[in-house]
Amino acid sequence: MNARKVLEMGGSFLVSIPRDWAKRNGVSKGDTVVVEELSERRLVVRPIEKTEGAPKEVEVEYPREDLTYVINDVTGAYLFGYDIIRVQGRTVMTREDRERLKSTIGRLIGLEIIDEDSKKMTLQFLLEPAGLTPERIAKRMMGIIEGMIKDTREGVSTRDPKFLALVAERDDELDRLYFLLVRAVRTAAMDQEVAQRYALTPVEILDYRVLGSFLESVGDTIAELSKKLAEELPSKGVAGDLIGSLKKLETMETLTMQSFLARKVSRTRGAYLQMASLSNEVNELSTRIARKPEAKGGNTVEVVGLLERASSLFVDISDLSAPNYPPVQ
Repeated sequence: MNARKVLEMGGSFLVSIPRDWAKRNGVSKGDTVVVEELSERRLVVRPIEKTEGAPKEVEVEYPREDLTYVINDVTGAYLFGYDIIRVQGRTVMTREDRERLKSTIGRLIGLEIIDEDSKKMTLQFLLEPAGLTPERIAKRMMGIIEGMIKDTREGVSTRDPKFLALVAERDDELDRLYFLLVRAVRTAAMDQEVAQRYALTPVEILDYRVLGSFLESVGDTIAELSKKLAEELPSKGVAGDLIGSLKKLETMETLTMQSFLARKVSRTRGAYLQMASLSNEVNELSTRIARKPEAKGGNTVEVVGLLERASSLFVDISDLSAPNYPPVQ
């Protein structure tokens, strides 16, 4: 680690850069460097004169045996970090195929149609990668999940099936962010400079990939839970314990994200113990719900299973927060 003292001059804060680094990167007096904010506590400095790599391009053939193959290729190219995707047709694209392609593109954040004619469609990723750190994307995903759990609890409390039905619609936005997170971590895994800009180690890149999968599963679980409750509202006797379980899930969601981002053993160990206790409480409440006479029949078994699944997923996320890797021999 190279520690530098922060100085103040004319109302601005100044930090000197290492001379060896400046020489290696061709930075001299009067040159301009780019300072990018990666997170609340991290900045990255790089020479502005550095030649950026050419955009990564790929061509997708149309038509195929089934349009699903074309859609899968476009989605795969997006996830692998391609900047420009050209859907090149040998024949005129049908209106139905064009609409299905546009529907797919709409689910991929940052991908826009920049050129289009009767036989081809050119797509380009237009977002600035520096602002798409895995941490920011994961925070946004957690924010959506937090709102979904809170609104499910509110819908049960007010006994409003229409309100509950709306909760599941937010799962689509969560899926879009999941694809964006996968793109970000794959790009970082394949490009060391991107990983350095994100200030992530190879293990942390993998952890974010696993985190994204867990968060996407939590979103699916809460969406399914809200649908079940909208279809059949619980009895008042069951609703009390159900609301209690959802409150526990809200606390678990907050703890998991705080501990994952902290990455400090002293904090994550305490959070892990809290998570284990909360998970047990959710399971106890679920068991109590299932045993109530008024809970017999209906969708109670499915609701209880979804509560326990969400709790289990949060525990899995907390396992990522304080990994215990064996020492390298």
